[in-house]
Amino acid sequence: MNHAYCLGVQCKMQMKAAIFERPGIVNVCDRKIPKLGNYDLLVKIHFCGICGTDLHIYEGQVPFVKYPLIGGHEFSGKISNIGSKVKGFSIGDKIAVNPNLSCKDKGLREDNHCYYCKKNRPHFCTKWDALGVTQNGGFAEYVICPSTSVVKVPKEVSLKNALFMEPIACCIHGLNRLKIQTIDTILVVGAGPIGLLMVSLIKSLHKSKVIVSEPNSSRRILASNLGADIVIDPSENSLTEIVYDETEKQGVDISIEAVGSSRTAKDAIELLNRGGKSLIFGVSPPDETVQIKLFELYNKEISLFGSFTNPHENHEALELLRNNIIDPSKIISHEFSIENLEKGLLLMRNITSDVKKIIISNK
Repeated sequence: MNHAYCLGVQCKMQMKAAIFERPGIVNVCDRKIPKLGNYDLLVKIHFCGICGTDLHIYEGQVPFVKYPLIGGHEFSGKISNIGSKVKGFSIGDKIAVNPNLSCKDKGLREDNHCYYCKKNRPHFCTKWDALGVTQNGGFAEYVICPSTSVVKVPKEVSLKNALFMEPIACCIHGLNRLKIQTIDTILVVGAGPIGLLMVSLIKSLHKSKVIVSEPNSSRRILASNLGADIVIDPSENSLTEIVYDETEKQGVDISIEAVGSSRTAKDAIELLNRGGKSLIFGVSPPDETVQIKLFELYNKEISLFGSFTNPHENHEALELLRNNIIDPSKIISHEFSIENLEKGLLLMRNITSDVKKIIISNK
């Protein structure tokens, strides 16, 4: 029998978990603590963020999800038990987890790695899985993680901030593709949790001028507090007029779409100047489309970028947290127990004026 240990002390063999039984149904119950493999770590989860992907899973909008599933892919905690062949970790280590699993995380020899893993692009792994998406994740007291997916958290970083490692790393990956300069004027469309992280990273790392478009008044205020130079309510003001007024009628150098909507993506692309770059970061429905004038793409030398998860940026994200360059705790608006996961999901779906980032706590 495999016994789990919590910080060196034998712990219960049951854990509390919130399970997506099927679309629209979350069941909170006791389950057996999962079995530890030779190359795995058992993690006692302290904090787990609710992401837009979790809401999509709850609503049945992620076609490759198989129910029942324990969701949650943004989480941090401490190591409770260590597989017999794992090296470099100790019980009690503070950790955060990269939920995206590639060939190396599945123990495959390098000569058996897929096309993309051999090219050092593990986020496109043809055998890709993700904790909390295709495998059980962080909406529970414990989770089993491949040791290769776990990153030690510096002592200076709280576990509450460490849960943001994954979303910050995703933002860094997207921003790195844009090669931002200080002289750039950047439009961020959408000031949800990701848009707010984008604002904070841009102002902290690049000092560029940032314009934010967001209809939610509370999020506009927070975007301003995080350093945004101009915040716009697009339902009350003309985004186009304000952007043109601020850019000598040329448009922005860079736009970041952080909503996942064809309407906002269209705005982000059309408001680019000559040589402008647009990052489509928001996750849209798979069949969402945007019409683009090919002549303008050619004539204005517009560049369009996508950004999918993060292949190599987790340590960089933790370094930003360790050095207090970014403080994601400012965007947390609600903290719930596992029992109230569904309440958090419904708050996200029916957005109120004060909803920003919602997290689940196992304190």
